Amino acid sequence: MGAGPVLTLQDVADLARVRRPVVSMWRRRPMARGVHLPFPDPVEVVGGVERFSRDEIVVWLERTGRGNNPDAGLDAPALSVPEAVSLEELVVWLCLASLTGDELAATTTEQRTDRARDVDPGDRMLLREVASARAVPATLQFVDGLLDASYGPGEALDRLHRSRAGRGSRDLTSDAVDLVRTVAQACALHLDPEGVPLVHAGSATSATLALAPSFTQLIVPGDTPDVRGMRRRAAIRGVETVERAATPRARFLSAVGETVDSALELVDEVVLDLDEAELAVIVGPAAALCDELHGTQEQCRARTLRAEGLAVALRLPRGMWREAHRQALGLWVCAPGGFTQRPLVADLAAFDSAERDLDDLASDVTAALARVRGRAFRYLRPHDLPAILSSRATVVPAGARAIRLATADTGRHTAAINAATLVTSEPIRPFDVLAESAPGTMLLRRRSLGELSDQGHLRLLRGSRIRSDHTDPAGSVPVLSATAPHGLLRLDPFDATQQYPRAARTNAGDVVFTDRPHPVAIVDDTGGALVAAPSKILRISPKAGIGPRAVAAIINRLPRAPSEWKTWSVPILGTADVDRLEEVLAAADAHEATLRRHLDETRNLVTAMIDGVAAGAVTLATRTTE
Repeated sequence: MGAGPVLTLQDVADLARVRRPVVSMWRRRPMARGVHLPFPDPVEVVGGVERFSRDEIVVWLERTGRGNNPDAGLDAPALSVPEAVSLEELVVWLCLASLTGDELAATTTEQRTDRARDVDPGDRMLLREVASARAVPATLQFVDGLLDASYGPGEALDRLHRSRAGRGSRDLTSDAVDLVRTVAQACALHLDPEGVPLVHAGSATSATLALAPSFTQLIVPGDTPDVRGMRRRAAIRGVETVERAATPRARFLSAVGETVDSALELVDEVVLDLDEAELAVIVGPAAALCDELHGTQEQCRARTLRAEGLAVALRLPRGMWREAHRQALGLWVCAPGGFTQRPLVADLAAFDSAERDLDDLASDVTAALARVRGRAFRYLRPHDLPAILSSRATVVPAGARAIRLATADTGRHTAAINAATLVTSEPIRPFDVLAESAPGTMLLRRRSLGELSDQGHLRLLRGSRIRSDHTDPAGSVPVLSATAPHGLLRLDPFDATQQYPRAARTNAGDVVFTDRPHPVAIVDDTGGALVAAPSKILRISPKAGIGPRAVAAIINRLPRAPSEWKTWSVPILGTADVDRLEEVLAAADAHEATLRRHLDETRNLVTAMIDGVAAGAVTLATRTTE
C-alpha cells in the first residue's frame, strides 16, 4: 500500500504561505500554543528528499494554527504532485478535464480517448497524447483535485506551474510581462488600430499567453511537441488558436533561458522571416541582444542587424526573470529589412522605478515605429547602425538614455540655486558649552528604566496601528514614529477621535521610542500626537532624576541591536543638574538641526548647479564667497 498523497517541505511552505526556513523551525519546535504538537514524521524519502503525508500535514496545520493560509485544506490537493509524472503529462490531463468537464478518475482509457477525439478531432494538441498515455489512478485523481482546488482551469494551470512539477519553468516576473505587453500593444496599434493577430514563435509559452488577450487571434503554426503544448495551454486558458491569419501581424519570440548561440539563431530566423506588414517583439538574454560580443557570436548578430530591421532595443532592469534574478534581459522591436540605419536604444536599468512609466515607453515605441525623429523621447536615443556593427560594439551601451533637450526655462535652475544658497549662506551660530570642575561624588547612581517604571517614575504607553489611508494633509493631529522624526502623517482631529478613541496621545516632553530593529528615540516637544506602533511612549516623572532629552540621547547611543527597553540604564541626577542638562541638550538638538538643514541644502545646491550648467542655463563665477 502506497504512502498516499505526499508533500515535500517546500510544498508545506507553499501550502502554509511561509518561507521554507520557517517550516524547518516548526520541526524543531514541537510546542504550539502551549500544547505538544510535533511536526509529522516523513513517510518516505525519494532521492534524499523527505516526503510527508498530505493529510497529516493539513491536520497539523489546522491544530497548530500555524501558517498564513486558512484554506490550506482546500489548497493541499493542488500541491501533492504524483511522483515520476512530468509537467507536460499533467498539462495533457488538465487540458482534457478542462475541455470535457469530466472527472478523469471515473473514466476508462477508451472513454478518455473518445472524449479527446470529440474535443480535438484534428489532433492539433491532445488526441495522440491521450491515446498513447497510460495514466495511473493517482495522476488522474490529482488533476481532478487540482481543478476542485482552483477557481478555474486557468488558475489550475498557474498552480501546476508553481507546483513541484513546474518549478523549473522559465517564467518572467509580472513587471516584465507588463513591460513586454506595453511594447507589444504599441506595435499592434502601429500596425492597425482595430487590432492584429499575434504569432507565437519559439518554445516559451507563459509570456505569449499573457500577451494573447491584447490581440485579435493567437497564431500557433506547426506540429512540434512545443507547439502542441502551447495549444494545450491556450485551450486551458480559453484562448482560441489558429494556424494562419492574414497580415498585418505581430510576432512574439521569447528566447529567455536560451544560450547566447541559441538565442541569436532564433532571433535571426524570426527577423529574416518577417513580411512587409509584420513587426516582431523579441525578449532574450541581454548578453545576446544588448551586450558586447566576440568572434562568431558577434558575426552572427551583425548578420542579423545588417538587414536594417532593428527599430528599438532595450536593456531591461535586473530581476525580471524568476530563475535568474541577476541576469539582465533585452528586448528588440524589429521590422522588415531596410527599416532604419538608426535604431533607438535605451537602458531601462538606468531609470529607477519611480522614473519608469509604461505609457511614456509606449509613446516612445510608437514614435520610433512611425520614424518621428524630431520628437523629444523620454527613454530612447538614436544609435548609428555602423557604430553597432563596428568591432566590439554594443547594441545598448550601459546607461543609455534619451538626450535631454536644453530648456528655455533658465530661471528654474537659477531659482533652485538661489533657494539653496539662502540657507547655505546663513552664518551658523557657534555652539559652546561652559563646563566647570565639580567636586564629584563617590557613588555614581544608575537605574534601569524597568526600575524607574516599578518606582512609578516612568510610565509606558503603547502606540497604535494607524491606517495610512486615514491621512489628511490638512489635519492638525500628527502621527509620530521614532524612526520618522518629522512625523509619518497627519489626521483630522474628528477622524482621530472617531477612528482611534483608545489611542494614547503624547504630552509635551514625552519620549517616543522603539527597540526594533534597533533602539531609537525622539522627544515630542508639543504633545497631542498619536504614536504609530511599534513605537511606544515613555512618560517621565519630574522626580525620576533624569530628563526626557537625556533619556532619548542615551537610547540613540545604544548598540544597534534589538534589546529590551527595561534593561536600559540611565544615571540619576540631582534636580538642578537635570534642568541644566536638559537646557544644554535642547540647545545641542537645535544646533544639530541647523547643521542638518545646511547639509541638506548643500546637497540640493550641488544638484542644482550640475543640472543648470549641464543645461546651459547657468554660468558659475570663478570666485567663491568665503
